[in-house]
Amino acid sequence: MAVNGNSSLFKHLQVEVQSDPDTLSPPRPLDHHNDRGSSVLAWLNYEIFRKDCLDRKLKRHHITGIAFSGAVGIGIFQTSGEILALGGPVGALLAFIFAGLVIFSVMRCLAEMVSVRPVAAPLIDFPHTFVDEALGLTVGIMYWLANCMSMVTLTIAATMFTQYWESSFGVTAATFLLLLALFLMNACGVELYGRMEWVFKWLKIALILGLILLMILIKAGVGPGRVDSNFEISPGYKSTGFLENDKQPAIPGTGGRILAVWTCTTMAMFQFMGGEIVLVTAGEAKRPMRNLPIAARYMYLLPISFYLVAILFVGLNINYLDPRIYHSHISYHLQPRLEGIQTAGRSPFVIAIENAGISTLPGFLDACYIFSALTAANSALYVSSRTLFTLAQRSSFPRIRNTIGRTNNGQTPLAAITVSFLPGALAFLAVRAKEIAFQELIHVFGRLYTGPMLCVYAAQCLSFLRFLSAIKFYSQTLNRDSDSYRQKHYRAHWQPLWAILGLVLCSLLMLFSGWAAIYDLAAKSKNVSRADSIVDLIAAYLGPFLFFTILITYKLLRGTRIRSTDDMRNAWFVRDASEKEDEDNGTAHTTTTSSRARRTAPRNRFYEFLSW
Repeated sequence: MAVNGNSSLFKHLQVEVQSDPDTLSPPRPLDHHNDRGSSVLAWLNYEIFRKDCLDRKLKRHHITGIAFSGAVGIGIFQTSGEILALGGPVGALLAFIFAGLVIFSVMRCLAEMVSVRPVAAPLIDFPHTFVDEALGLTVGIMYWLANCMSMVTLTIAATMFTQYWESSFGVTAATFLLLLALFLMNACGVELYGRMEWVFKWLKIALILGLILLMILIKAGVGPGRVDSNFEISPGYKSTGFLENDKQPAIPGTGGRILAVWTCTTMAMFQFMGGEIVLVTAGEAKRPMRNLPIAARYMYLLPISFYLVAILFVGLNINYLDPRIYHSHISYHLQPRLEGIQTAGRSPFVIAIENAGISTLPGFLDACYIFSALTAANSALYVSSRTLFTLAQRSSFPRIRNTIGRTNNGQTPLAAITVSFLPGALAFLAVRAKEIAFQELIHVFGRLYTGPMLCVYAAQCLSFLRFLSAIKFYSQTLNRDSDSYRQKHYRAHWQPLWAILGLVLCSLLMLFSGWAAIYDLAAKSKNVSRADSIVDLIAAYLGPFLFFTILITYKLLRGTRIRSTDDMRNAWFVRDASEKEDEDNGTAHTTTTSSRARRTAPRNRFYEFLSW
């Protein structure tokens, strides 16, 4: 494990995790005299991969910056237009509410578990400890793959946005420069990386608040143009969305509206995912026992709130029948798939601004969208590299443990970053983005994030249900209803209802995410080719198929079983930890400030505000 520490608390955490007989031992250095590998790998191991732990440098504002930057990409700015075209402004708002409810349910489960078990790589550890070893491994592999695909998709989107200006770089040069920036930002060391992400977070907050304020002003009459809007739900369901000259729904009435909102919810999940990134930082958090539970409880509420307000006000300023909004499957001037993300021209915010007669902002917003996509891809690379680092440390192959599972002298997992960065080469597919075959492949990459993430979220909710049953069994050790539990840990209200709701919704969204493609194939929907429908069907279920294939294969090969309550007797860390132990865990020597001084210093109150 990547739990680093000389303090008794973190030694305790490390011993408890590795006392599990199914958990593999930590990596051991190679024998450089007897190593049968190449001399190059031996030299790398000796000179570079010297340490097996991450550097605990991330403070709370760094953690929330990484998570917020990863959660806010291009979805709310760009692909929300497709949701508006499909469900109308009211349908889009309902879809955002339901998607936010799913994230709320999952994060309440994660926040309580991490307050009791603040170990490194908790997204892998929770299903491993409370459900099954095979589930923990599957979650780790698919979480790594999902974030690699997210990095690829966001990099392609940023590349396409650069083509807004006629004098811009070519697609190949833009892709190369963006990928280079991603690698350098991740390789610079976690402390500097955290500071950059904190700055990115506030820039994105300013961007979202600025757009919301601008939508309010446009609705109030600012600008010489006339605002044409229709705040209503769509008349039914039609896979291509609705246009002024073609309002006839494929499935009319209440049933069609429900299906439209359901489809919009599936699409909106891509935008809302990312709140769990706060837990990925556990191995590098400076004070994990204090900061992780707090960040997990509150950070995700910020993007959810922004998204709901933003979709409400942009819906008040736009006509969802406007042909400039991206409509899936419909060919405009170029090809069907990537026309919607080629520039900012099909962003609902840009369309509302153009309707208001404000001509200077679209180019600026396109630059902002490049920044937002790039920084979200940056967080995706961070998450995938730390996930791979943990998987490598648990590997049974010494070569993997002693290269990918180790860090350089600065305690940066360069090998894990490099391996996770390699799929980024797929972003060069943007060079051929005008060809339909490559567009379909890029479309699959985007859906390979949402599908696996729904499986990961369902696994976390299932882990929480098992966590609750174990707590009841060991109530004399850890009583969830006691006052001491509420003082030391976070106790989520209305559990296990939230966990059950999250498990059910994630499962339903995963199972029925491809219903629209099945309907298009059966009904031969207008403007939807058979090839498009097949690609949509593959994209919807490829992620879950890979998830359950890995899970079942590992269980059959290793013969793993569901954890019993006896296996969880050492899963609780009930020992009290002082603030000094939580912070100075063998990696830093800092001076402590009295709590009275922290309470009275005005600049520290301002610092607490900035820490979010």
